Amino acid sequence: MIAMSDLFRVSLRQVVRQRGFGVIISIALGITAFIVLSVLGREIRYKVGQDMVLMGGVNVIQVLMGDSQYPGQPRREFFPAAVEALRRLPGVALVSRNVREGKRFALRGEGERSLSVGFIGVDQYFSEVYSLTLAAGRFFDSADIEGRRRVCMLGREAAKNLYSEPEQAIGKLLFLEKDVFEVVGVVSGVMLGSWGQGGFLPYTTMIDRNWGDGKVTRLFVRAIGWEDVSPLVRLIPTVVREHQAAPYLVVRTQEEQLARIKGTFLWVEALLWLGIAASLMLGGFGIWYGTFAAVRARTREVGLKKAMGGSDTDIMAQFLAEALCKSVAGGILGIVIGVVLVEAGAWALGTGISYPLLIASSLGSIAFSAVIGVAGGLYPAIQASRMDVVSALRFE
Repeated sequence: MIAMSDLFRVSLRQVVRQRGFGVIISIALGITAFIVLSVLGREIRYKVGQDMVLMGGVNVIQVLMGDSQYPGQPRREFFPAAVEALRRLPGVALVSRNVREGKRFALRGEGERSLSVGFIGVDQYFSEVYSLTLAAGRFFDSADIEGRRRVCMLGREAAKNLYSEPEQAIGKLLFLEKDVFEVVGVVSGVMLGSWGQGGFLPYTTMIDRNWGDGKVTRLFVRAIGWEDVSPLVRLIPTVVREHQAAPYLVVRTQEEQLARIKGTFLWVEALLWLGIAASLMLGGFGIWYGTFAAVRARTREVGLKKAMGGSDTDIMAQFLAEALCKSVAGGILGIVIGVVLVEAGAWALGTGISYPLLIASSLGSIAFSAVIGVAGGLYPAIQASRMDVVSALRFE
């Protein structure tokens, strides 16, 4: 029986002679994609998904007191203990307080410009919850909220209508009833919607003046990802009612947009795995076809080996080893490229790498590559081992 070291040495030499690099690359691409998706798939899905949900705002849950819809009911507000309990829920990124009912003020801008602008009360987390961007100035900070300062932010459209350019609004003084407020920021964002034509005040400042509701009657809860929205919708009423009376609590989400995003991700993920499977199957068929071609091209060689005393097992082992060398070479190349891409992807995404998962996926890739080689080369190898000696020697 041929020695194992000689078997693989001869097999590697035959693989180089046959130049089956297309098969090796095909398997390598499939293995590379498998490793990257296995190790970084969750992070990639989260990052891409977050961009999509932020554009539509589907990961922002509005929680509000619905007492105003029921005559005779007291106007309840959210207690600090309930807000803190919501912030501790798994899947919650941020919770922002809001004075839901706003108040409109007639403002005078440059020249003869005048505009009726509606203001709502928000806290320092509102800009992050709704992924706002600064057109000029700064966002509210905790000092503005806790100090009940007379400052405000304007939406980009409101600032342009009043002062032509957002930058010109910074530092301007607005007369809101008897108080003077300084414009400290101009904000914009995809999720801002009609609020871009209005303004924002610290919710504590609005409560002090009893503007709008005069109470925190709405919360904006930003989920970490779209997968967290449905569980949070079920948990939020229970958590709030554990800390206060809230008989008419309303929880609002954008269900239709969320369902569309989920469907889109499902199809994208399915297509990615289908592409990996197709690449690996193509490699397997390439091994199958290449081994058959090798058997046919070396029919006389097989007959000669058998005539010299080679066993059927030796013949089958040689062709099977060649198929294994191709597939495992593709697997090793795929692992090398995959590890490099995982390192680069982790750096680009700003996340860590689960090295146990990377090692497990690499070992699994080698095993799967070997399975592809055996599956693709076994039948041709068996056919070669069963050749008749005389017929093989006469083959032209």
